[in-house]
Amino acid sequence: AQWVAQEGGVKYLLKTDSGFSPGLFLDQRENRKWVRKNSKNKSVLNLFAYTAGFSVNAALGEATQVTTVDVSKKFLEWSQENFKLNEVDPKKHDFFSQDTLLFLKGSIKRNRKWDLIICDPPSFGRSKDGAWKLEKDLPELAQLLVSCLNKKGKLLFTCNLERKTRHEIISLFSKHLNKSQLHFARMPMQALDYEVTDEVQNLMKGFILELK
Repeated sequence: AQWVAQEGGVKYLLKTDSGFSPGLFLDQRENRKWVRKNSKNKSVLNLFAYTAGFSVNAALGEATQVTTVDVSKKFLEWSQENFKLNEVDPKKHDFFSQDTLLFLKGSIKRNRKWDLIICDPPSFGRSKDGAWKLEKDLPELAQLLVSCLNKKGKLLFTCNLERKTRHEIISLFSKHLNKSQLHFARMPMQALDYEVTDEVQNLMKGFILELK
């Protein structure tokens, strides 16, 4: 029911009894590599973290501090197991079981910001705080994300909105933002065992945003 897998030298605990995914989304592989290479000496925030593959790579990439947020306590416990598998002390980092929008609003009140934020939200979800629908909530989420980025900070954003092109997602994301402060770049290319992103049919779409 459980086993340990490796990807690029990083270990992950996988399970067959925890939903449709065993604990790691393989199409994020190149993005995890990117996070590991771009986390050195940075504060990193991982939202909708699931089992914290991004957080583990940030910690191994010598981030100064990693904050992991997911509404599920079960996934946060699983995340800490992944930290321990890679000989990273989870006690040196932060884990919050909270709705992402509430967490970001609280961080703004405390004037807390990060150098690198990773955000891979679900298209739809429910929690005790209500229903989440990405097409409706993305503009508000975008405002909160940018407010929590340090100057020159970067955001890796990915999502799985099948009916939207990458351009449409960027337009929706930017709806209430000052576009002159934002620079959008492409995220890493998929490896050869995945289809080339075609902007419309490919499931995962995203970008890297840098705050000017």
